[in-house]
Amino acid sequence: MNREGAETYLRLLAEAQLRSPMASARPQPWAAPGGSIARLTAVAQALTAVRAIDHETVEDILADFDLAVSVRQRADRPTSGPVGAAGARPGRLLFPPPGMLARRSRLAALSSREPARAPHPGPGPGQGPGPGQGPGPGPGGPDRLVAVGLTVPYRDENLSGEMFLMAFAHTAAGARFTMAWQTHSRYDPERGVVHPGLLPFDRFTVTDDRGGRYHLDLARSGGPEWAGDVSLRPEPPGDIRWLDISAPDGPVIRVELDQGTAEAAGGGAEAAGGGELAVSETKLSPGEHLLVMLAERLLTVAPEFPHDLRMQLAAISPGPLHTMAAGMGDVIAALEAADVLSPLSPVPGRLAAVCAGMRVSGHGITAPPAHDLPEPWLSLLAHYQRRKPETVPVRDGYAAVAAALPELDGIRLALLSLLNTDGGSWLQALARGLEPETPGGPFGINAYFPLSVWIRDSGGRWHACRPAGWHRHNGEHVLKLQLVPPLTRPTAWIEVLAAGPSAQVRVQLPLRWGYLH
Repeated sequence: MNREGAETYLRLLAEAQLRSPMASARPQPWAAPGGSIARLTAVAQALTAVRAIDHETVEDILADFDLAVSVRQRADRPTSGPVGAAGARPGRLLFPPPGMLARRSRLAALSSREPARAPHPGPGPGQGPGPGQGPGPGPGGPDRLVAVGLTVPYRDENLSGEMFLMAFAHTAAGARFTMAWQTHSRYDPERGVVHPGLLPFDRFTVTDDRGGRYHLDLARSGGPEWAGDVSLRPEPPGDIRWLDISAPDGPVIRVELDQGTAEAAGGGAEAAGGGELAVSETKLSPGEHLLVMLAERLLTVAPEFPHDLRMQLAAISPGPLHTMAAGMGDVIAALEAADVLSPLSPVPGRLAAVCAGMRVSGHGITAPPAHDLPEPWLSLLAHYQRRKPETVPVRDGYAAVAAALPELDGIRLALLSLLNTDGGSWLQALARGLEPETPGGPFGINAYFPLSVWIRDSGGRWHACRPAGWHRHNGEHVLKLQLVPPLTRPTAWIEVLAAGPSAQVRVQLPLRWGYLH
């Protein structure tokens, strides 16, 4: 890595922007979309993401650029204060406060390109915790995952409904079910107000094979209002064989846990739920991985612009994605100057091909568009280029999924459920190793989640998964990954492809669907 080359490139770019024409009709042309500060910011964020330059140096360069621009303002241009007066500097606005600067970027950490590591061994079927350990699995991550797919009915005088248990997960953070529910009100004004949207989870009875009793605590996890997860309190032992769950005066539903004790999470060759894991090397440099994330960012942002609108605007203007793509050529040149991207790398050409397929101009990429695009990218490009892409969603519903993936560049994922609602689709997962405080990457990249996750449905179509929300739970993060595009037909199984800069994993998982009435 050439840190001196990275800093030199950023300073030379700042000087070049100062020498460029500045239209007097705009009060601050350097802050306009695609203007000087936007390009400088994109390059600075890219270089800090791959750890080629530190945040303090970037702040100094951007602050010097701001000061130089302010003294070059025309005397008749209105200003909010005296020339050179202290104010909000771009470096302070675009990067975190000093207390956060010491946090290493997650993308930066990937520059070490450590190989994928097998999941930490956990207790096998029928094995309890070791001496001195708590009742649950150790700190190695998801040790017990079970695809459940069972419905527990609820009935009382005022309310009826069902709780659909999708998956059971017992990790170092505790034991929980991912679930969905629906309710039907039997409202009686004389008996008081009833809230039909929520089941009274505290009234369910939970008992294990040893006679232990537990309470269900609801933890809403974002996404659909009828889905979330419930924790078991107190935490059960790690080797219980089953749980019986029932509502007052309702049938007892037994959840068998032995079948899905997740041999994959203990280092086996299969994921919980029966899918076979296939792990392979990717060997991407930090710069190549960053460009891959840029390409996938473009592919997942495009649905925000309707197909016809994109085509019409592309004919008369640079296109609705022009602002986002401006400066990509500068980013590529900066990564090459920092020696984190080879001039012979095929990835810039693939990024150029994505831009061409999306009618994105003004990106500044000099490499010719490549023809060897990954299959998932081609699938999304084909979807967007249809004049009438399928827009009819599947019914609102939920599918049971359970799979613990091997560690990818410091991040462990456990997939727990798949949801469809309001025309969208979401994959829920548990994650270890995330750093949500990580500053954002260039062009809106979610730098705290530096993995590429795709789903291929049983019809052969690929869907990108982009982070759409998270919350922290006892050291783990519950993630909502939005599928782009959403599912448009029922699918019997999915193939999950998760990749980092050093390795990727594939696993095919069957789905157990349930639907809201």
